[in-house]
Order: sequence, then structure tokens, then C-alpha cells
Amino acid sequence: MKTIVITISCIFMSFILHAQSDQFKNAMLYNLELSKSARTVENYQELANNFERIATAEQKEWTAWYYAAFYNLVINFQDSIHDRKMKYITIAQKQIDKGLKLKPEETELMVLKVMSYYAEMAVDPMKGMTLLGEANALLDKAKSINPDNPRIYLEEAEAIHGMPVEFGGGIEKAKPLLLLASEKFSKFVPADPLSPDWGEDRCEMLLDETVKNH
Repeated sequence: MKTIVITISCIFMSFILHAQSDQFKNAMLYNLELSKSARTVENYQELANNFERIATAEQKEWTAWYYAAFYNLVINFQDSIHDRKMKYITIAQKQIDKGLKLKPEETELMVLKVMSYYAEMAVDPMKGMTLLGEANALLDKAKSINPDNPRIYLEEAEAIHGMPVEFGGGIEKAKPLLLLASEKFSKFVPADPLSPDWGEDRCEMLLDETVKNH
């Protein structure tokens, strides 16, 4: 009798866990679909809030923290007020760190953290000496873990592209990394429907810029 009760309990728990998993996946897919038509700060704020709520409810999944941080960074890039920009960067960095606690070796989160460092340096260039070293170290770590992630090379190229030519930056200096990123994008397949799959359009746009410069 005791064995039967334990078996029934295990079956019941598996049903509950399966239902929770489906609920999480459906909520994520709904918001990822919503993101395709997002154009305004209000749209991005809604997405950031939605993904944070999902992450708080489902505390074993890193992807919800990833997208919450991603859209807070998008808002930062669209804002022009110094204090507001820094607020969104700080929120994003905290969310990225929560994701990294769940999955410390996830290169997508590392790329996002590098993006947050670049955003912070744009707001406060005096932090460049410290943050640039941290960003480069994190990019190197990401390459050692997953050298086939194209977003690693895209973000590295973005940093060089945004750097003044007199300091070794500019689109031509970024071109080799953009070509490498493009090659990686052509072979990249996301692990599942919830995994990050952005950047290829941006990479090709920057490569087109190198053609126009000639």
C-alpha cells in the first residue's frame, strides 16, 4: 500500500512539474513573439517587465533573466538622459548576474554583460580603463567556452567599430571580426526556441558599411 501511495505521489508531482514547464515555455514564447513588433520604449519596457515577472516566478531558468536584461539595455540605448541610462544599465547588470548564478558558463549571458559594460563606458568614459579590461577578459572566457557563438565576435566588433580611428578603431578595423561573426552566424543553430538568436542582421548591416566605405 505504501509503495502504491509513493508511486501515485510521484506521478502527480510529474504532472505538476510538466504543467509548470509548459506554462513557463508558453509565457516565454508569447513575449518573444511580442518582441518582433516592439518599436517604442513603452513596448521594450513592457517586455522587460514581463520577462522579469517570468524569471521571478520560474527561478531555475536563465533565459527569462537574459531577456529582461536585454530589453533594459535596449531602453538604455534609446534614452538620452544620463541618469536614466545608468538606471537601466544597473538593472540589466543585476539581472544578468542572476542569470549567471543559474548558469555560470552561459556565453550568451557573458556577451550581454559585455554589452552592458560597453553601455556603461558610453555613459561614463572614465570607467573605460577598468571596464574595457573586464569586457575583454569576459570575451576571451566566452570564446574558450563556446567559440562558435557568433554574438561574441559581433560584440567585439561593435566595440572596435565605435572606437575612434585614431585609437585603432573604426569600421575597417572591425571588418575581420565582422567577417568571422558572419561565418559563425551562417552555421549557428539555437539550442531551443527560447535561446538567443539575434545579431545576424546587425552584422550584415555593418559589413555593408565596409563596402560603402570603398
